[in-house]
Amino acid sequence: EDMIWEVDEDCDKGVSWAEFQQMYHRCRNDKTGYEPRRLYNVVEFLMNDKDDSGAVSVEEAMSVLYVRHGKTNLDEHLTELFGHSDINSEKDLTLSEFLHALNVIQVKVLLRNKANTKNYRPPAPGKKSGVK
Repeated sequence: EDMIWEVDEDCDKGVSWAEFQQMYHRCRNDKTGYEPRRLYNVVEFLMNDKDDSGAVSVEEAMSVLYVRHGKTNLDEHLTELFGHSDINSEKDLTLSEFLHALNVIQVKVLLRNKANTKNYRPPAPGKKSGVK
């Protein structure tokens, strides 16, 4: 119910196709980590579980991540999810393990953004920003 509420813009206790698309694009493009993403994370699991086994293998995740990010940072993304990037690993992630991994990643993004915000220094008053 809370997952639906996060994306239910018209408060009809359901998710329309337009609301689903908006949620998906907002979460995909969110760099801050503040976008509610519980439904999005479940959708990510379903997209990664290509064989409908109820678990995501390294190989399944790799195919989705490769299409999404290319070869760049593929190992990094796999390590974030699985703790390693070894394609020969037999480790599969259940829904709860997959969601936990995504939540850890989201917390890291939030902490990184918070640290970047603390280091931000606005321009001194009275100084122009290079515009003449």
